[in-house]
Amino acid sequence: MFELFSAHLTWFAVAYQVPSVLVGLLIKAIFPHPLLRALFVLPGTMVHELLHLVVGGITNAKPASFSLLPRKGTGGQWVLGSVGFTNIRWYNAALVGLAPLLAQLIALFFAPAYGHWSVSKVDFAYWAITGPIFAMCLPSGVDVRLAARSWFPMCLIAGVVIWIYWFR
Repeated sequence: MFELFSAHLTWFAVAYQVPSVLVGLLIKAIFPHPLLRALFVLPGTMVHELLHLVVGGITNAKPASFSLLPRKGTGGQWVLGSVGFTNIRWYNAALVGLAPLLAQLIALFFAPAYGHWSVSKVDFAYWAITGPIFAMCLPSGVDVRLAARSWFPMCLIAGVVIWIYWFR
């Protein structure tokens, strides 16, 4: 089994991300003006929308539009970025909608080794850079509603894969 998936390494990798999440939430909280906040979370917005774009392209969702420009949406809410698709179907809706979660998964691979770690300047730089990414790479309400379109088929597929893995 890979060393990455041992329990103590996985928990350390998750715990190592906590300062990033706190920095991201702090940035979202201390900048009340939407346009100023948009500037500070731009790296996270870029990663969020690029993950939608890439996963949409891979899963045949046919990306049709892409924007990183903040704009006022319906109901006075600010939209910091968007990707439009022309082929959302049952087999790709959940994957496209939940694509930003890949950022958290990828970050686990960048955590330092469990046994050889001590706090350094590199860690503080990592947390400052990834903070906005973590804050913005949670699925939005629109993303969750999109993913919900294919919850039943995805749960069925996941169940079959788990059953094959455990009971073969």
